[in-house]
Amino acid sequence: MPMMEWSHEYSVGIPSIDNQHKRLIELINQLNQAMAEGESASIVADILKGLTDYTRYHFSYEEDLFNQHNYPQTEQHLKEHASLIDRVEQFHYEFAQDPGGSISLELMQFLTNWLVDHIQGSDREYAGFLLKKGVS
Repeated sequence: MPMMEWSHEYSVGIPSIDNQHKRLIELINQLNQAMAEGESASIVADILKGLTDYTRYHFSYEEDLFNQHNYPQTEQHLKEHASLIDRVEQFHYEFAQDPGGSISLELMQFLTNWLVDHIQGSDREYAGFLLKKGVS
């Protein structure tokens, strides 16, 4: 069973962003499944790297929209993005140092909580602004 499932309550009403959020949920579920099934450290590390890379892509996409449309809360949102990337990179480093370590539960709780809070909080804040600008 997936750790997290897409729900309409996560929608920001912008299909391109909702689809990226769905992909992030898929990657979180892949990571959770790999850890739960005891996959090799290299497989888990590859999935974690893929999650980090896709998160960077998603954040870049949002940030480009903010810049295009002069979103007034850009600076605060960028700080949230940087904070998540820093934390995920720290988890990746810790895992690389001790692949058999116990970061998996902490990591999964952090990722799911952060994603839900971020989507339902600050992402919802920009959604109305970007929708008015014609972003879809």
